[in-house]
Amino acid sequence: MNSSESVTDYLDKNIFPTLLNAMKEMLFEADRRNALETHKCSFNGLDYLAEILWNRNSRYPSRLCTWRDVFNIPQFKLWLKSHPRPIYPKSWLWTKEEAASRIQRHVRGWLVRKRTDVQEMRQFWKVIRAEKADVYAPELDRASNGAEL
Repeated sequence: MNSSESVTDYLDKNIFPTLLNAMKEMLFEADRRNALETHKCSFNGLDYLAEILWNRNSRYPSRLCTWRDVFNIPQFKLWLKSHPRPIYPKSWLWTKEEAASRIQRHVRGWLVRKRTDVQEMRQFWKVIRAEKADVYAPELDRASNGAEL
């Protein structure tokens, strides 16, 4: 990114064209596998998207010749070692109504958290918590120093 280029210009020029094409391909693949209609399907859209973005990274053109499955991507393997996946994805365990409710709850929370007045309030309480921690920290240091004697 150039220092004169704004973040939105960089995203519009470099990130979104690649990401949107990959997302379009992911949706076509999901439709091909009937994942949009079936409640339980082995197709994982995020895995497929990660696989496309890894293998088609313009900075590493040699990856196109040696296509890797998402489970063979080194960073993904490392992530799975410390964060193993459950046997069944939550989408298989939830009803459609429960899944829709959770998605709606998440989106509504995000919409509320991005409001300016809520951001100001969150920042206010963050400062208060930091000040409170600073007030209590010296007292804790004195207490621990006295206990050592």
